[in-house]
Amino acid sequence: MQSPAQPPAKSSSSPESVRPEPVPLKGLLVMSRTTRLIAALALSAGVEVAAVPATAAPATVPVASFGHHSPRIVQQWANAWTTMNPVAMSNLFDKNGVYIDHAFQASFTGPAGAKLWVELTADSINPAKVAVHDTIAQGNNIAVTWTFSGTFTGDSPFTPPYTAEGKSFAVPATSIITLRHGKILKIDDYYNLADILRQVGLPAGAYTPPSAP
Repeated sequence: MQSPAQPPAKSSSSPESVRPEPVPLKGLLVMSRTTRLIAALALSAGVEVAAVPATAAPATVPVASFGHHSPRIVQQWANAWTTMNPVAMSNLFDKNGVYIDHAFQASFTGPAGAKLWVELTADSINPAKVAVHDTIAQGNNIAVTWTFSGTFTGDSPFTPPYTAEGKSFAVPATSIITLRHGKILKIDDYYNLADILRQVGLPAGAYTPPSAP
């Protein structure tokens, strides 16, 4: 993205020459629709956020080429998914960390749980890819927008006789990440399962959550 035009130089004695404070939440009104969406989701989860200026990163950042404004743990999380590396994912989690996928209604606890979630996903979606777009971070809280894409295997999680083997999808997603001492304490993934089902030619009611009787 191009940087905005520079304002005329100001006198060093002028109060306006002082570096501005970080953008408050009310400043989100003038930011991009995507950035406002991240903030809205973060606030709905009880997370306080500060806006990253629109010039902080390109509109789309490939997983293998993150800008320096993207928190390192976001890079590691995205790469763990794209490489389908269960151990790499488990190493990111606090011992009490929780991974919740709200689309598939799945919840896993601790490093072992995060490892299992990647293993189960790799069995049913391979390859899979996470492409990060925008990030907002403050303190231990991070909000991320990204695209989730992949191709279903013969071991898809849908109720027989439904199958999506060999069929691909790509959906927008948002994650809210909470850290503790540099480790993931909680991550909530949000994306539209019905969108995935439509893309692979299945009815929206074909999936049964793992916790259902």
